[in-house]
Amino acid sequence: MSAPMPHAKIWLVTIIVATVIIYGSLYPFEFRLPPHDIGPVAAFLASIWERPGRGDALANILLYMPLGFFFVLGFRRGPAQNVGLVLATAIGALLSLSMELTQYYDEGRVTSFSDFYANTGGALLGALAAKAVGARFRLPLIGEISGRPIPTLLLIAWLAYRMYPYVPTIDLHKYWNALKPIVLTPSLTGYDLFRQTAIWLAVYALIEACMRRRQAAFLAPLFAVAVLGAKVLVITIVLKLSDPLGAGIAYAIWLLLLLLPARLAAAIAGLVLCGYVVALRLEPFAFLPVARDFGWIPFLSLMQGSVEVDTLAFLEKFFLYGAMVYLLGNAVGSRLVAALFVATVLFATSWAERYLPGRSAEITDGLLALVMAAMFALLPAEKEIGGATEPKPQSLTARERQLRDWQQAQARALGVKLE
Repeated sequence: MSAPMPHAKIWLVTIIVATVIIYGSLYPFEFRLPPHDIGPVAAFLASIWERPGRGDALANILLYMPLGFFFVLGFRRGPAQNVGLVLATAIGALLSLSMELTQYYDEGRVTSFSDFYANTGGALLGALAAKAVGARFRLPLIGEISGRPIPTLLLIAWLAYRMYPYVPTIDLHKYWNALKPIVLTPSLTGYDLFRQTAIWLAVYALIEACMRRRQAAFLAPLFAVAVLGAKVLVITIVLKLSDPLGAGIAYAIWLLLLLLPARLAAAIAGLVLCGYVVALRLEPFAFLPVARDFGWIPFLSLMQGSVEVDTLAFLEKFFLYGAMVYLLGNAVGSRLVAALFVATVLFATSWAERYLPGRSAEITDGLLALVMAAMFALLPAEKEIGGATEPKPQSLTARERQLRDWQQAQARALGVKLE
């Protein structure tokens, strides 16, 4: 088999994703026999007609999408990926069914049929997304973007938490209400402006990583206008003056960064985002005199609150920490060094959160940065070209090297130069 390592790495990512799903589904692992025991299968079937909340359904779909996505990526292009798509959906369904039946005995968990079909649908959607990534697109830019999975996934995560609840409306009053804070009652704070500028600067840097610099310089403002316009259409979303102003300032800064070497520009964007994350975690900087306990159980806070809120919080953290690791990794030439730096910053701020009221001081965020860096490292490697990135060519097998050497020898004998 040629180039086995990329596929082996992707299978390892799939195993990690499945492990995270099992951990999150069964935590706190306090099993007991429920009162009025009717059995897991009967409880599962009894919940068929229960309608899930929108947030719960969305969370369960997103939970299983990475499983289907990385499972299908482990197959080679062509008919094998069609088989992988079917297997990914079936495995997602079996894993979800086993988790739902096991949750019947897990304290604080509920067996739900709606979770099962949402999980299965998520695995199918992830598998379809992976098949689309592996397709040979001929449309402009689509092929380039699909070949750069890390910045693409980060941008998708950012859109997922910024555009929630994803429901557009044609109510003109809603459009006006969304623009009122900008037109009638404009207000702006330095923190809000810094927040939007830092995030948009990271978004532009990720767009640059998906394509060449000239293309990015033209498409980035169109992307910003499209996102801000879409937010006006989505119910419950209201724009602030800092939204368009931060996007515009970030674009002006980013145009200046395009004049610098790519690594230096990535370092500046990554450090600005890092500064925002530190401010986000420590504001309002009103520290208590006595520290609270530190939580050493990973992902504890993400599994104790609302599923809807926890899902959006995870998407936001995936973007923020992943973008920091990716941009700083491109700057220093090592994602391991960048991941250790980001994890150290997050652990230090988590430790400082013990002195902040209403904060959850725990190990989760630092560990999450390391887990994301490990998943990035297991994906096919990329190399920097012209301000963008593209996958490195796979190494040749011994047979392919022999064929190449034979072709070169024949070409030299005929006086022909091979490209």
